[in-house]
Amino acid sequence: MAGISAGQAVIEALGAEGVEYVFGLVGTTTNTMVTALYGRSDVRFLDTRHEEGAAFMAYGYTRASGKPAVCMTTSGPGTINLLTGVALAYKGRAPVVVIAGDVERANLDRDGAQSFDLVNLFKPVTCLARHAHQTERIPQMLHDAFRAAMGGKRGPVFINIPRDLLEQQTIDADLARPSSYRAVEWRMPGDPDAIRRAVTLLSQAERPLLLAGGGIIDGEASTEAVALAELAGMAMVPSYGHNDAVPNSHALFVGTPGNRGAPEALEAIHRADVILALGSRLNQHTTHWDYSTLNPKTRIIQVDIDAQEVGRNHAVEVGIVGDAKAVAQQLLQALKGAQQNSRTAWRAEIAALKSRRKARLEAENTLAGDPMMPQRVFPELRKALPPECMVTLDAGIAPGLSYDRLDFEVPRTFFNYSGHGGLGMGYATALGTKLGRPERPALSIQGDGGFLYTSQEINTAVRHRIPLVSIVLNNSCHGAEKAQQQRHYDGRYVGVDLVNPRFDRLAEVYGARGFYVTRPQDIAETVAAAFKTDMPCVIEIPVAEYFPTAAKLPGAAGAH
Repeated sequence: MAGISAGQAVIEALGAEGVEYVFGLVGTTTNTMVTALYGRSDVRFLDTRHEEGAAFMAYGYTRASGKPAVCMTTSGPGTINLLTGVALAYKGRAPVVVIAGDVERANLDRDGAQSFDLVNLFKPVTCLARHAHQTERIPQMLHDAFRAAMGGKRGPVFINIPRDLLEQQTIDADLARPSSYRAVEWRMPGDPDAIRRAVTLLSQAERPLLLAGGGIIDGEASTEAVALAELAGMAMVPSYGHNDAVPNSHALFVGTPGNRGAPEALEAIHRADVILALGSRLNQHTTHWDYSTLNPKTRIIQVDIDAQEVGRNHAVEVGIVGDAKAVAQQLLQALKGAQQNSRTAWRAEIAALKSRRKARLEAENTLAGDPMMPQRVFPELRKALPPECMVTLDAGIAPGLSYDRLDFEVPRTFFNYSGHGGLGMGYATALGTKLGRPERPALSIQGDGGFLYTSQEINTAVRHRIPLVSIVLNNSCHGAEKAQQQRHYDGRYVGVDLVNPRFDRLAEVYGARGFYVTRPQDIAETVAAAFKTDMPCVIEIPVAEYFPTAAKLPGAAGAH
């Protein structure tokens, strides 16, 4: 395309990549790009009420769809406001491409208005951060950006373009197909010798366990992972935060680990003599980076797309660098030719752990109180959620109860803060999931503290007609911090008790639907009704304060 502005060239490049949405806010330095979207139906500008909301929405979109997302913001604070959401994308290995319009080059390095060293601000939370110096190089920089974002270890990328490069020059843009400048399909297999050694270990194991990591979701390897578990008689436990990696209804599924997970899952991990960590970094919440959950005698086979992660947190017996789907297919093929024992005793142990977990959760159905205990929400909620429903959890104690109490059957239906821990990400992230998979229902769950971080994006949901259903579990406090002040600071409560508006009425002020539920028996019916409205809805549920102890191995102090 000859003789077009650099701003238009940027939009044409995004169109070639199949980008559906550009999330952000308008600004003087980005108008040459934003106005190039006028009248287009293939790429839309989705304006939010705060740049942080744009980054969270982009994260949710790419995690739900598997496609890259784009944020576009103006100079200085406009772009700096993205940092928290981009850091979430970095932790969650999400391909979010940030395109920042910077001040003119003449104002750089002179303490000019809205002039900051944006590249160095974003370097710690991106896979690639670059500054444009020549207009002619901008299309190539975008090619580099998508190549880095969509590579083996996916993650966010930052491209900074001064205003004068966007506005004052025209270029002949190279509208190349993505397949001509990056590997669109990328399935790296594991080393054959490592595969053979892994198969030997799995074949000899008495109590093998599949630790299903996020790489299974990124690699679309859930089917292969389940087939591996069935063939080798492995217990299935997802790594923390990836509950949707394998179907939770499967007979070999035990539960999710971590402080907010199931003690039965921790027990299964501890009993295992061989663990296949497929697409897992063996993250902090899964293993605590020690042997409080893992048995030091357990032999580990770790598979990860990033060589730096293999053996990083725990010593491994076999380390395999490769794509989860490709490696799983190799293991399946090799295991079919190896002799397998029935592992009858181990399968019986798995069934017993599942039964124990079921009984523990069913006992919560009798909990009484006014307001209701938060555990009472989840058995009622399960009645109303179809298997394909996408659920996003905010940080915090109340939504965190979901990890052990909601079930997931389909990949890319469970979203959370991915080890980032940023309160307030839930609502805006869930808006992005709904845009990424509009055919699926979408639900967000957050506490009252987190909801007000980004509740202004209710306006975004209403304006852009995004039918997200959001549940606010209102215990009128910052629960995690209040629990800490109770346990370790003699109940000297400072800054933890909250006075809130009625969240259902706040939603209605914005033009959304509001619901207020005080009885457990009304939850399922209300959620089902909210989904049927096909519009943004907020359901407030007052709940009692509840400070759970961390999940631990049975017999350990503090186990629940």
